[in-house]
Amino acid sequence: MKGELIANPAVSVWWQGVWERLRLGLLTRLRRPAGEASGQMAEALIELGKHLRDDPALQLQINRFARRTLVGISVRYGDQIVRLVSETVKRWDAATVTDRIEGAVGRDLQFIRINGTLVGGLVGLAIHAVDVLL
Repeated sequence: MKGELIANPAVSVWWQGVWERLRLGLLTRLRRPAGEASGQMAEALIELGKHLRDDPALQLQINRFARRTLVGISVRYGDQIVRLVSETVKRWDAATVTDRIEGAVGRDLQFIRINGTLVGGLVGLAIHAVDVLL
C-alpha cells in the first residue's frame, strides 16, 4: 500500500501543488514594498512553525516526503556518494584517521585501549604459565 501511494502520480502532483503554493506565497510576501514587508517573513515562518508543531498530519506528510526524497537520492546518487566518501577517506593520513576516530568514539576509545591491554596481558601471562609448566 505504501509503495502504491508513493508511486501514485496524484500524490506527486499534490506535493507539487503544495510546494508551488508555499513558494508563491513566500515570493509574494518578499516582493511587497520595504515598509510593508517588515516582519512579514518572520510572521510567515512563525506561522509555518506553529503548523508544523501542532499538526500531526502535516508532520507525517513532511516526514514521508523527506524519507521518500532521501531514498530517491540514495538510489539515484548512491554510487557517487560511496565513491566520494571512499576517495576522501583514501586521501587521509594516519593522523587524520586517528583524529576522526577519536573524535567520533571519544571516551569509549580509552576503555577499549585499557581492556585490550588487560586482556592482552592476561593472555600473555597464561601463555607464559603454560610454557613454564610444560
